[in-house]
Order: sequence, then C-alpha cells, then structure tokens
Amino acid sequence: MDYLEFDDYIEVLSASDFDIKQTLECGQVFRYKVRDFGYTVYSSNQKADIYCQNGCTKIFCKDKKYFINYFDFCTNYAKIKSSLSVYPYLKPAIEYGNGIRILKGDLLEIIIEFIISQNNNIPRIKTIIEKICESYGKDMGDYYAFPTLEALKSIPLEFFTNIKCGYRDKYLFDTIAMLNDDYLDNLKKLSTAEARACLLRLKGVGKKVADCILLFGLGKTNVFPTDTWIVKAYGSLFDSSMTDAKKISIVLEKQFGKLSGYAQQYLFYQMRENS
Repeated sequence: MDYLEFDDYIEVLSASDFDIKQTLECGQVFRYKVRDFGYTVYSSNQKADIYCQNGCTKIFCKDKKYFINYFDFCTNYAKIKSSLSVYPYLKPAIEYGNGIRILKGDLLEIIIEFIISQNNNIPRIKTIIEKICESYGKDMGDYYAFPTLEALKSIPLEFFTNIKCGYRDKYLFDTIAMLNDDYLDNLKKLSTAEARACLLRLKGVGKKVADCILLFGLGKTNVFPTDTWIVKAYGSLFDSSMTDAKKISIVLEKQFGKLSGYAQQYLFYQMRENS
C-alpha cells in the first residue's frame, strides 16, 4: 500500500486499494462515526479521523504505527484482487468492493463485539458497544476507550440486560468470566483449527462468530464467515439447494484457501449492498 507519513497524519496514495466507506461499512467493525469530513474510527484506546476530500484520504491520529497495522497497509491488495480474479464469478464483487481492506482489530474487542452482533442490526450493535465503552472504558477526553479485560470483568449481568443486549447478556457475562490474558495470548499462537476449537468453547460463539473473530481479530484469512448474505450469494452463484451455512463455509474455505477471508468480504459487501 502506498502511503506517506507526516507528523500527525498518514496520507493514502493508492485510492484504488483503499475506500474507507467500503472498509468500515462491510460489517467487520462497529466503532466508527460518519462525519462531514469523512469518518472517525475507534479501536481499543485509539482514535483516528479520516478526511476524505477531492479523492485524497488523510488519516489523522496520535499513533500512526497502530493505524498502519489496523488498516493493513503493509498487505498488497492489488495482488490479492488479481489472484481472486481468476474466478470469473468473483470479478463483479471485487470491482464493486474494490477498496475494501480487512481490518486488524483488537482481539478482546472483536470477541465482545461479535457476540453482540449475533442476529442483531448494526445501529443497535453500535449503541450497545458505545454504552459499554462510556460506562467502563477509560475517558480519553473526547471519546472512551474500549474497556480493559479487568474492567469488563467488573460489569454485572444486570448492566448487559439493561442496555438491551437481549439473550446475549448471559453470553457476554459468561464469556468475559472465561477470558484471561493467557487465553488471549495463546489464541494468537494457535493454528486456525486450534484457535477455532478454543473459541467455540466460549458462551454464545458458534462457527460464524468464531470465524469472524479468527478473521478480524487474529488475521486468519483462510476462514470464510458464512451468514444469510453469503448463503444467498452461494445460491445465486453455485447451488440454490444448499442452504446449510456450515457446509457452505467449508466448501468455500477449500476453494479459496488463504484468500477465503478476502473473497468473503467482497461477496458479502456486494450481496448486502444490492439487496
């Protein structure tokens, strides 16, 4: 990815490989706000203001190294798109979501967010996460950090119930109780299959949520998170009689291998935006 670093911002030079709207609005992240100038993004205890003007994108932040990693700027997406374009049926999705990048989120934050995301809509997910941050995250001045694990462990079950987490309140409470620093550190060292098995032991984590955590929290791009949008995409491209999300996920992971996560994001974004 071509970019330049200045004292307080990063300037993106390759607009064809980075579209902030597509990247933020393709279902992989929930802590962002739409602004007149572009977007504000929050991750862990960090914040970035992304200015999008006259085809130029500038990312203003205090920790440039954090956001260079967060936006995956060291990965060659032009090469990834070229490799995936050998599949003719995937070309329209790649062209439609040409500027999508897979974000590298904080693992703890991703686990909590995707448990909340189950059978939920984005505005509600964002509201719940914001309430958690405002109540238990560190006050950073003009925003709140995502809570530390210690802070999360202090949250009573009633809080999750009161902020309208629904049936997910018990999942969140029980999962947080199961987490510790050793568990999170160990996940980062495991293979995809081993990490998935560990995640599936958490309360409220099925294969789709586990695969989202693997992709967005651990950078395991050989997974293909499959929900109703991907089932629809599979039906329109391949076999409309197959509707089992787990089976479809396995088939697509075998087909796309280490590029599965990228293919998933292009298909997911195109299908959801055009439905």
